[in-house]
Amino acid sequence: MRRQTRRQMYAEQTRTDLTSAARKLFVEKGFAGTSVEAVTTAAQVSKGTFYHHFADKQAMFAELYTELVQQIAALSDTTVDTVRSAPDGSAPAVVADLTHAFLRRTIDDPLHRELMVQAPSVLGHQYRHINDTIAQPPIERLLTVLAERGDLKPDVPVATVARLLLSGLCEGNQIIAAAPDREEALARTFQALTLLMSGLAAEDISARG
Repeated sequence: MRRQTRRQMYAEQTRTDLTSAARKLFVEKGFAGTSVEAVTTAAQVSKGTFYHHFADKQAMFAELYTELVQQIAALSDTTVDTVRSAPDGSAPAVVADLTHAFLRRTIDDPLHRELMVQAPSVLGHQYRHINDTIAQPPIERLLTVLAERGDLKPDVPVATVARLLLSGLCEGNQIIAAAPDREEALARTFQALTLLMSGLAAEDISARG
């Protein structure tokens, strides 16, 4: 493996400093309230250095949102592995845990909350593209495994359901983030999504639930 040069290490550290500063500012001030100058001042670099790494502020936001969605996708793929080895009848509970963990992040992780809230308006069509290409496929894989196990009703349209579930999770983030009582909103949102997902379950599983 080729060792990094000092210049490459410096560039990598500079990019890390910029994104770290941006994360903090996007949470505290929002995208609109954060200027490139504020980011560079916090990172102690020049504007020229910023534009060497990022085309503009939106490109930086897109990178941070993409990283966030990749983390969520990894969590979903871990759940896929768990479901594959889950005893009969226990998979729905595993999926419910994943759903709750995602919604819980809205309260526990300010960066998750604020990036999810701001992304639709900041990124426009790019928001849908990131979700479709990174977040949706793991949900499709999870539904496919559930179908193979016989945990879903026959002929569930996996791609369509995955997109609807992803939209529901993202909207759930918005509901919880905007609520005066986020804990209560989390409980209501989780209940609603659980009821929606129960309609996908195979009849014998639904009856036991």
